Amino acid sequence: GSNTVNFCNKSWIGTTLAWESKALKSRHMNKIFSMSVQQASKSKVAVKPLELDNAKEPPLNLYKPKEPYTATIVSVERLVGPKAPGETCHIVIDHGGNVPYWEGQSYGVIPPGENPKKPGSPNTVRLYSIASTRYGDSFDGKTASLCVRRAVYYDPETGKEDPTKKGICSNFLCDSKPGDKVQITGIVLLSDGI
Repeated sequence: GSNTVNFCNKSWIGTTLAWESKALKSRHMNKIFSMSVQQASKSKVAVKPLELDNAKEPPLNLYKPKEPYTATIVSVERLVGPKAPGETCHIVIDHGGNVPYWEGQSYGVIPPGENPKKPGSPNTVRLYSIASTRYGDSFDGKTASLCVRRAVYYDPETGKEDPTKKGICSNFLCDSKPGDKVQITGIVLLSDGI
C-alpha cells in the first residue's frame, strides 16, 4: 500500500501533522523509515495566509508621493548574462510588512535627487510592477521584489551610451546596495486603460 498525505486541502492549517511508519521496508534495504511533518504554531506572515487569500479588496494608496514609506534594499541581483543586450535586476525590498500588496499591483518608487524639470522639487514617482507574491520573497509578508531593466540611451549617430539620458530610477534601483533606503508609494492597481 501507499501512504500519501494530501497537502492541497487547507483544513490542516493551524494544526500539527505527523505521519510515522514503524516498519516500512524497502525491497532492497531492510531499514525502518520514520517521517514527521509539523507546521509552526505561529505564522511567519504578518497577515495570516488565509486572510491574504480571502481578502475582499486589494490594499490601495497606503502611501502617497508627499508621504512615502521608507523601505530598505535587501538585495540586488543581475538576472541576465554579461553579453545580454541590456541589464535586468531582481531587487528585493524590505517594507517590514507595512506596505502589503496583491499580485498584479505596483509600487511607486521615488528616486533620490531633484526633478530636473522642476528645480527644488523631488523626482517624480515611477511605477514598477511587483514580481513577488503577496507573501514576499521570504514568505514573511515583509518583502517585495521588483524586476527592473536598467534604462540606458545610445546615441544613434555615434552608437555610444549617453549617460545624460539614462533612466534616473532604474539606474538608482540597479545600482542600490543592501541596506540602502528607498522611498515607495502605493499600492497601485493598474487599470486596463493604463
